[in-house]
Amino acid sequence: MPSELSIFYAADLHGADRCFGKWLNAGPFYGADVVVIGGDLTGKVLLPLYPAAGGRLGATWHGRELTLERGPELDGFAARARAEGAYPYETTPEEMAEIQASAPREREVFARLKVAALEEWLARAEAKLAGAGVRALVMIGNDDPPQVDEVLSSSSVLEDVQGRAVELADGIWIASRGESTPTPWHTPREIPDDELGRRVEEVVAQVPEDAVAIWNLHMPPFDTGIDRAPRLDDRLRVQYDGSSQPIMDPVGSRSVRRLIEERQPTLALHGHIHEGRGRYVLGKTVGFNPGSVYSEGTLLGVLVRVSSNRGVRSYTFTSG
Repeated sequence: MPSELSIFYAADLHGADRCFGKWLNAGPFYGADVVVIGGDLTGKVLLPLYPAAGGRLGATWHGRELTLERGPELDGFAARARAEGAYPYETTPEEMAEIQASAPREREVFARLKVAALEEWLARAEAKLAGAGVRALVMIGNDDPPQVDEVLSSSSVLEDVQGRAVELADGIWIASRGESTPTPWHTPREIPDDELGRRVEEVVAQVPEDAVAIWNLHMPPFDTGIDRAPRLDDRLRVQYDGSSQPIMDPVGSRSVRRLIEERQPTLALHGHIHEGRGRYVLGKTVGFNPGSVYSEGTLLGVLVRVSSNRGVRSYTFTSG
């Protein structure tokens, strides 16, 4: 008998608690058999909390200067910040100056905060998904430091599929790779394009030749529409055209595109480029990027129905 299943795919949650909570509910909400986070689990924003008068803490949030009482007021603020993907961090101006002046120190602090937040996510997943009948797959992305690997491997309900191919149903396999090519931000898991191609080749080789192959690659293929990002100058400022619109350039992987054109997987799922929400077709391959607006608390996704004998049956972009 042919097998068939529905996959809900999202990427680039970047530590946003609200989006993760929605992803945990996506299986029953969308009727999905499998839910996937395709990389960049952890956040990108450190939110300093400085000592203030009367034992309070001060913070700058969305352009406003706040003074917060310890207790429910501070806890509520921290929860709102975490919902949008920021990591509140009680510190001093002197320590922040030290962190900003030292890349290794900044990486160490961020890694510690990311690990702690991810451990909380795993506890939530255990409570929500244990016995729920929904298979949950996650992998790292370029923004996720190596310290999170051990945390992910400890989960009994979230399958860490980075660098592995696994069977989802009879005749339907998914192969996953989370690294990216170099970016202007020098994130933890960037590698040259040719090396990314070699690693993708290694993992997709694990998929049986007669299977429906799903490639879960955080990095999108070059010049497919889903890899267009704003052009930046050498100070990381967005460049605009004469009509005040951002200039968008393709920034995807040439190696990934070459491999998709050569191997023709049935389905390819990507993230990385938050502005790249959309679909592409390369030969027989259909590919998707759901995009990301994690800081708004909205979970963008794509729901794909896949059959072992008919390939991609249907797809729906989601937002909620």
